Amino acid sequence: MPAARTPPPLEPLPARLETLLDALTDRHLADRLERVYRAAARAIDRLGHLNIVKYEPTNVEPDGADLSLWETMAPAIGETLLGVNHLIAVIREQFPGEARAAGTGQGWRPPPASADERLTQEVEALLQASAARLARRVADLGERVRLPEVVSNRWGLMTELQTFRLDFRSRIGDLVYLTAAAFEDVRREEVVPGHTHQVNAAVALRGATMDLRRSLQGRLERAAKTPPEGLPALARQLEDSLGAFSAMPASLTLRTRDKQRVVELRAQLREAGGQPRLEDGALSGWIHPLLEMLEQVAETLTTQLLTAHDRGVWAACGARLEQVSMHLALGSPGAERVLLEALDRAGALSGRSATFDAFLRKHRRASGDGLEDAALRETLELFRERLAALPFH
Repeated sequence: MPAARTPPPLEPLPARLETLLDALTDRHLADRLERVYRAAARAIDRLGHLNIVKYEPTNVEPDGADLSLWETMAPAIGETLLGVNHLIAVIREQFPGEARAAGTGQGWRPPPASADERLTQEVEALLQASAARLARRVADLGERVRLPEVVSNRWGLMTELQTFRLDFRSRIGDLVYLTAAAFEDVRREEVVPGHTHQVNAAVALRGATMDLRRSLQGRLERAAKTPPEGLPALARQLEDSLGAFSAMPASLTLRTRDKQRVVELRAQLREAGGQPRLEDGALSGWIHPLLEMLEQVAETLTTQLLTAHDRGVWAACGARLEQVSMHLALGSPGAERVLLEALDRAGALSGRSATFDAFLRKHRRASGDGLEDAALRETLELFRERLAALPFH
């Protein structure tokens, strides 16, 4: 007799979501929701940890229309769909919906007898609608990856795959958040599986892109003072900077279309680095579009993913600065410690403002050697000014 298969381990849920499920009085509903949430957590985990970087092109050569590209990418596409299809199946199993009235095309059920029943019906309708939309997006992906103009180009296929993965993850997060919020006042980051990891990755990418932008700007300033014979060496340095950025873990979450621009620019700079001389303005013409792209990447991360995170960090820093004032008023040695904590915490806002970033770099270095009382007070006031000046959308 064959040995029984060990069931896969249950996907962990955020603690706030577990608490919410435990508090539901309708235990049958809680059990069904838990199955859906665990399937959602598994799908998000698959979408978040699927390694598609190994499929990305490393050069700018076209792939050509053949089956080899499809065969190479098929595992990544299959992995993308596996968790999503499983979630759809679980929703339809746990919340199949009511039978439709014959001949009317409209669903009917008795009006809810209580507020709890009304919420249950709302959640059921939301989950059924979410499953239907996810199923349509699965079908859309199947159609898109078979288009000749997509399947014949690795960059195009990678862009489609990444776009759909991000969309699936967002939609799944929405269904978890909205159903949980129907029962209790919760924040998205408290209940959506994988949300904290996604935010941390966005924070790292925003900081890395703006650090790269600052570095490239500095090299362009040098280029303006460099004779044509010295520009190829500077082109090689710029190519090295882009290579170092591409090797950083933070860059892995950069959108595929932006990675393509980096790869193409590296190829241009590599070729330019082998020339005896370059025309004035050549490097500037290549780099300035990238600077604009990097700024747009940071702006998109801020507005689409990090606004709530940034407000939380902003508030936490403000609270610590208030503690610094109290320590200073009492002559306590804790003032410097709390100020250093605030500077460290504010690092999560890197990339939001060039002025604020410059302040952090300067005062982190200065605080490493210890601060006298006057310097502490000066840093505190400047910190408050810079924090208050941060742009929030």
